[in-house]
Amino acid sequence: MAQVGLLVAVLGTGCSLIPGSGGETFPGSGSETCVDWVRFATPQDQYDHAGMVLIGKSLSQAGETSIYGYRATTHLVEVERVLKGNHGSGNLSISSMPQTCTGGESYPDGDPLDTDQRVIIFANQQGGEWFTMTPAQGVLPFQQGTALPFR
Repeated sequence: MAQVGLLVAVLGTGCSLIPGSGGETFPGSGSETCVDWVRFATPQDQYDHAGMVLIGKSLSQAGETSIYGYRATTHLVEVERVLKGNHGSGNLSISSMPQTCTGGESYPDGDPLDTDQRVIIFANQQGGEWFTMTPAQGVLPFQQGTALPFR
């Protein structure tokens, strides 16, 4: 698996969402799992560190799972072409990696797999489930006739 160096979990950061507080976080009032995400310089770096890379399209939401204490939306993805890795055949369930340290909101900027467009998905397996590599760099738009941004 190509998961080495992808993320670092930081526990007990001293920020948490207080239930019923109106959404504010209060430093020192608890803890929440925060992840320091790796920023890949190029799509080639993303490709090199992914366990699986594919071209596909989200067909529908297929439930939820949990990672780092956050809800992650799972999508049923129609796999058009596997570029790296192996998932077998047919459609694949992939969860969008949620952002952390957001007071419990998984996708403050929107779920990157919640699209009806063709995309390139960079994924890794965590606990037997497939997740996009990071919240910000797990999905790239991809149009027919466009050259791949990696080799």
